[in-house]
Amino acid sequence: MKLSTPAAQFASLYDGAPKIIAVGACAGLEAGAVPLRLLRLVRHDGGYLLLSGDSGPEGGDALRALAIPPAAVRALWSCDEAARQDAERLLGWWEEAGGSDEAPPQVTGDASTLLHGLLAQALGEIDGLHRRNAGLQQTLSTLREEWGRSARLPPEAVELLDALRLSPPRLVFATPRPVGALPVPLRHGRNPAGAAEIVQRLPSGARGLAGIDLHLDRAPKGSGVLAVALTGVETGETIAEWTLSFGELRSGWLPLRLPAASTRMDRLLDLRIGATGVVTEAPCLSLAQAGLLDEYAVAPPARAIGQPAMLALRLWGGLPGLEYGPAAHLAPRPAPAHMVWPLTEPVLAQMRKGREFEATFPWFGLLRGGRVLLHPLHGVVTAAHIPLDEVPGVVAVRVRAVIDDPRCRTPVACKLVAAPSSLTVDEAEREEGVLASSGWMVLEEPRRPLDLSAVLATPWSGPMALHLFTDIPDRGHGLYGRTIFSDFELEIDARTAWAYPPALPVSEGIAATP
Repeated sequence: MKLSTPAAQFASLYDGAPKIIAVGACAGLEAGAVPLRLLRLVRHDGGYLLLSGDSGPEGGDALRALAIPPAAVRALWSCDEAARQDAERLLGWWEEAGGSDEAPPQVTGDASTLLHGLLAQALGEIDGLHRRNAGLQQTLSTLREEWGRSARLPPEAVELLDALRLSPPRLVFATPRPVGALPVPLRHGRNPAGAAEIVQRLPSGARGLAGIDLHLDRAPKGSGVLAVALTGVETGETIAEWTLSFGELRSGWLPLRLPAASTRMDRLLDLRIGATGVVTEAPCLSLAQAGLLDEYAVAPPARAIGQPAMLALRLWGGLPGLEYGPAAHLAPRPAPAHMVWPLTEPVLAQMRKGREFEATFPWFGLLRGGRVLLHPLHGVVTAAHIPLDEVPGVVAVRVRAVIDDPRCRTPVACKLVAAPSSLTVDEAEREEGVLASSGWMVLEEPRRPLDLSAVLATPWSGPMALHLFTDIPDRGHGLYGRTIFSDFELEIDARTAWAYPPALPVSEGIAATP
């Protein structure tokens, strides 16, 4: 079959517009009756021409032969039996050139028959679309359920997701309890030369650093200024500077904050501290044991209980470039109202059994990644607790619990309790005099985590203990009820944790420049 079209109409046959091919002198279909482009197939010079609409070829128009069928053709319409023979010849060419699956349906009859055929075709397409959407929803639901039950994300991906949640600043490093003091070298107001300064290497890089807490063992007496500078060792540049009047200083934690979490890439940071003024007592900074971190010992050298010492400090981190807290135009010293203290493995290593039991399998232990095993036992309530020596203004405690063994078919009840360190395990279980409790919550099936939260009525500062409990509600044997607690964190109220507003750098914006 020889099929051609005017060169001017060739490109329009292969666009995305839906089309109908009318074979022969079909009539009765008004313009605009259907949102489809009408093509006409007519005999021409021993072959066939495919024309767009009512226009025909002009005398000077060049013709182009078609090697592949037109695109987006919805139907071949033939008005009578004579035209039907031409339509069948076109279908034969169509199947040979494009394949039988691509051939459009053939409709023979008047315009109403064509419209009924197009309507049935549209309804069939809609029905198929609904089926495909239902199948897609079912596939997504199955995939979501499989991820919730069996998929385990790598720790690196979990940390990345935690960072992307834009959570409050998190405690990334903390020294043990202070056990000594070191006076700040003082430059006298009349003779500022000759005085040294305290230099403390920080165990953290600059990227993501949101703030530093220094512990003042004794506030100064007199008039003067405490100057703190954060510098990059590799570049020698000053990242941030804080200047505080002696009249603003009091004993306890001194919060130094950056306007936004730093985006700099400095790997080695030094904290340089000095003072200038006329005083009767210079400020003293608290010291903590450096332990195995000898490279972070303070200079000039100092010792705490006979061991190398470093300044008692805390480092807070966040998402680089993110401003935490109120807008600068609403508060002269923007600072986050709440901060998060994740309990790391060194802190969780103090976890102890709350009660002694004998079993043929391990029912308590500290696992890798800061996870705690507390397997329920038949007929008893298992318990564990961790003492925290110093908690600054905690307002909530959170932990995640999950049944780790997929073979478990017994529900497991668990509870988180925050209590003063003086309470016994029995009193904590009965919730007598406790600070907060999550109440008993039930893990219904394995691999589906449950978040436990104990919210305090008022902020608490000082020693406290966290108690964990597990039990079998139906008094069964709890086979394979391997219960794991993880993601321990404390939420801290900034206004209670620090006695005065956090200090921002003297030159705002210097900390965020790359």
